[in-house]
Amino acid sequence: MKWLINRFRYAFSGVRYGMLRDRSVRFQFVLAALAIAAGLILKISRSDWLWIILAVCLVIMAEIFNSCIEKTVDYISEKRDPRAGLIKDMAAAAVLMASVFALCAAMFIFLPPFLAWFS
Repeated sequence: MKWLINRFRYAFSGVRYGMLRDRSVRFQFVLAALAIAAGLILKISRSDWLWIILAVCLVIMAEIFNSCIEKTVDYISEKRDPRAGLIKDMAAAAVLMASVFALCAAMFIFLPPFLAWFS
């Protein structure tokens, strides 16, 4: 049981580090909070909540992986290398793809009730 508790402790330590020390991860958590607030204000359906939760989790996961990859590349070599830049660019592309999915989900879910709210 202690093994399992330690695994959660390590995971929460990583989340805490990301929120306190990584500007990109912190920014994604702020956007996630805004999405949750919008869902509460607009009273979205349970199935819509699943899409929002999926989108939020995918983007935050991608951002954490991106940060890990960037830190690993920087740790391995401090020299500028085009291969290292390509690795970082591809990791950033994963965040971009997850963010595009999240934006599409937000548009489909939030736009109709938002427009109806102002009508």
